[in-house]
Amino acid sequence: MRINVADLKKSPGESIELELSSPLPELEFHGDRLSFDGPARAFLEISNTGKTLLVEGEVKGTLEVRCARCLEPFRLPVEATLSEVYYPADSEEMVVADPAKEEYQEWIPFSGDVLDITPEVLKSILLVLPMRFLCDEGCRGLCPRCGQNLNMAPCACSGEDVDPRLMILKDMFKDSNR
Repeated sequence: MRINVADLKKSPGESIELELSSPLPELEFHGDRLSFDGPARAFLEISNTGKTLLVEGEVKGTLEVRCARCLEPFRLPVEATLSEVYYPADSEEMVVADPAKEEYQEWIPFSGDVLDITPEVLKSILLVLPMRFLCDEGCRGLCPRCGQNLNMAPCACSGEDVDPRLMILKDMFKDSNR
């Protein structure tokens, strides 16, 4: 997602509102490669504060993921907020500023008349992703013995699942029920 800010750079105190739609590259998440289903949309306000450009707004998109329980693919809608500060890389004032100050550590340098906000958009999306993807909260997952997707149909496995180390206890309870 690239934004031409040539006119805005010349107008301190001004701001613009934009709606962008752009494809995003794949994300790496817990060792998996996640791809977007269609372009992501961004609704942004970009303000020239005089020394920096402040980019705020939200990003929406849909990721193609697999359920952690049943392993079926599904589409996960994501929404993330974006708030970033960009400063000109060649700015004399920023060289004088103390870069160790927490205020400046998150600022992003840029050069030229185009802001590429793609890395920050991807970071914002990564921050809102759940730890595990579930197609549905009530997903029953896979049978641990035969691998049948329990959302599709019940499996033919016997309902009894006893740890072999505890089999002797099972036999003891059979005798006591007589």
